[in-house]
Amino acid sequence: MPTKQDRLPLVDLRADDAEIGRYAALLDSLGIGLLVFAADGSLLERNTQAIAFLGDAPSLWQDENGQPLATEERPERQVINTRQAVHQRAIGLRGSASAASTWCKASAFPVFASDGGLRRVLLILADLRQYSRAASDSQQLPTHDPLTGVFNQRYIQLLLDDEGRRARRYGTPFALALLAIDNFRELCRAHATGSADRLLADVSRLLGKSLREFDMVGRFGDDQFLLILPNVRVNEAMIGLERLRETIEASATSDSGPLLTVSGGVTEYTGEDAGALIERVRSLLTAAREAGCNRLCVNMDIF
Repeated sequence: MPTKQDRLPLVDLRADDAEIGRYAALLDSLGIGLLVFAADGSLLERNTQAIAFLGDAPSLWQDENGQPLATEERPERQVINTRQAVHQRAIGLRGSASAASTWCKASAFPVFASDGGLRRVLLILADLRQYSRAASDSQQLPTHDPLTGVFNQRYIQLLLDDEGRRARRYGTPFALALLAIDNFRELCRAHATGSADRLLADVSRLLGKSLREFDMVGRFGDDQFLLILPNVRVNEAMIGLERLRETIEASATSDSGPLLTVSGGVTEYTGEDAGALIERVRSLLTAAREAGCNRLCVNMDIF
């Protein structure tokens, strides 16, 4: 796990047990299941909807292709082992081998103690039965970019649609950023063969290291990354994103040619659809590049 010095502000998801209890009740009212695990993987609590999904008997868990899911492959175990969140994974649940599967969209998040250690893991289960055919299809479309390991463009746009619906329903804020590698073609020409892949992988690694566990990152074009930052206002998001920009700049080690830097556009959701929101950050990114690169432009109209 990165040290506190390596991380951006607003990194750790922290909640006491009382707050988690209120969250469990809220999710119940929305028909969403919540399971709360201790750091050793033992189950501490589950809300009513989670009981409805899982029943009283041990459930059989399936992966996206309908195959049995080993205990260590379950989302909460992945979080325990990696300290990283798991987003939007299709999981099948069966009460017995002969029973029909209930398909859920599963996300799991770490909750950290004040000393930075893992304290709880939250596993969220949302009903996905209407998508069961797609979830069990062995030819399911990929969700991640194979080069960088972040979400691919198709899937990050689906996540943006989901985040917009959540914001409209519950009034929660989120920020959106579009980052691009400056002078990407010049950088690739100035370095050895394969430098494009290496640059993209380096930037995605810094993004994964620096952002919060529940932030979402997707590759968005050849040299661009779209960042969805839930539950944060744009002025707060700018603090962390500016630190990220400085971290990428400081990582450059080239003795000649252009250095690795990024520019970006940053805005906050204000009720528009995903397409309009993307166009806004794209225009802000263009303004950042026209102003000289290695900078972030934010939409001041929303302050």
